[in-house]
Amino acid sequence: MANLNRSAKSSSDWNEYDLDAYNIKIQPEDRATFFGDPNLPLPVIDEEILTTLKAENMLSDQNAGLIHLLDLAMLPVPAGESVVDDFTVELLKQLSYVKRNRIAHTRKEIPYLICGEWRHAKPDICLLDPLKNDILLLVQEDKHLRPDPCDPRSQLIAEAIAAFDYNNRGDIKSKACGSCIFMGVLYSLVM
Repeated sequence: MANLNRSAKSSSDWNEYDLDAYNIKIQPEDRATFFGDPNLPLPVIDEEILTTLKAENMLSDQNAGLIHLLDLAMLPVPAGESVVDDFTVELLKQLSYVKRNRIAHTRKEIPYLICGEWRHAKPDICLLDPLKNDILLLVQEDKHLRPDPCDPRSQLIAEAIAAFDYNNRGDIKSKACGSCIFMGVLYSLVM
């Protein structure tokens, strides 16, 4: 591989070139391999969401709200990025990812040191453990159909690197015990 120049960039500026420059390879894995457990529980969701097509026909206000957000998120660009984030946060809540000690945080700035300079990552959504101050999950919307397209896969990788660094600052002994460091990455594709 040729020597590629590396530069200090915020996560929003990362692209395929940066992945090559840092020799980062993407290797797809099924969820059982990724999480090291073949018997992962399936998420539970209210049957009404799976069987009722329109929000106005739903009995549950919470379910109707989720479907209204989904409908807005499916609109072309004018609906905006924030509605996709709102839908994703509500979906995470309904799937019980967000609960007592896990909160969803949108647009969290995560400082990270790269090439001797401090830059920032800003994932669309992160799932946080406020007691341990750890980032557990990242969500980055695929914005390739927006007027100003970007590279969500490269951005997500830069954000994961920043989150890993963030999680391991401070008391490294309490956080780095064997393989207990967990960071899930959710790559969100939205039309």
